[in-house]
Amino acid sequence: MRNHSIADRDPCPYRIIEDIGGAFAFGSVGGGVWHFGKGAWQSPKGTRLMGAIGNCAARAPVMGGQFAVWGGLFACCDCTLTAIRQKEDPWNSIISGGATGGILAARAGPKAMASAAVIGGVLLALIEGMGIWMNNYFAQVPPGMEDPNAAGGMMGPPENDITAPPTSGGVGMMPTGLSLRRAPSQQQQAQTIGGMEGESERFDSGGYETTFSSGGGSSSSGGEEKSGWWPFGSS
Repeated sequence: MRNHSIADRDPCPYRIIEDIGGAFAFGSVGGGVWHFGKGAWQSPKGTRLMGAIGNCAARAPVMGGQFAVWGGLFACCDCTLTAIRQKEDPWNSIISGGATGGILAARAGPKAMASAAVIGGVLLALIEGMGIWMNNYFAQVPPGMEDPNAAGGMMGPPENDITAPPTSGGVGMMPTGLSLRRAPSQQQQAQTIGGMEGESERFDSGGYETTFSSGGGSSSSGGEEKSGWWPFGSS
C-alpha cells in the first residue's frame, strides 16, 4: 500500500499523470454511485433499474472528467510551486488548491474567481490539517509500550534479572543479595601451601597425638616416646 505522505510522493512530471488518473477514477466511481441512485429515484416504477443504469452511464464519465481536470490543474500548480520554492510542505497544496479553484472559475468573473479561490484554499487547508493530525495521532505510542532505549539512552536490565546477558566486563547485572567471590591471589595461595607443607600430618585418635615421619615412626603419649612401628603403643 502506498504511503501518500509528502516525502513519499512521486516526482513532479509523473505526479501530474498520477493525479489525473486518480482523480478520474475517484470521480467516475463516486459519480457512478451518485447518478445511479439519482436515476433510480427519478425513474418511474418498473423502469428504475434501467433508468439508474442509463443515468449512471451518461453522467458518471462526465463527473470523472471534471475531477480529472481539477486534479491535473492542481498537480500542475503544485509542481510549479515546488520548483519555485524548492521545498515541499502543506503550503504548496493549500496555495495550489486556491489557485485551481480560481482558474476554473475565471470565466465567471473576478468576484466568482476570488470566491472559488478562497473556497479551494480553505478545503485544501482542512484536508492537509486533517492529514497531519491523523499522522501525529497514529504515530503516538500507546501507554506501557514505550521503548526505554529511545527515551533516554541505553538502559540496563533490572537488578533482580539473573537472565541478563553478559556486559562488556564479562559479567552481567548481578541480582540483589548476590556478590562475586574473588579468587585468591598468588601470594595467598603460596602462603596456604607453605603452611600446609610446614605442618606435619597430625591425627587425633582416642586422645593419642601421633606424628609420622619419613625416617621411621615415633609416637608420643603423655610426653613419653616409645620406639617401634606401631604408633599407638604396645598392648
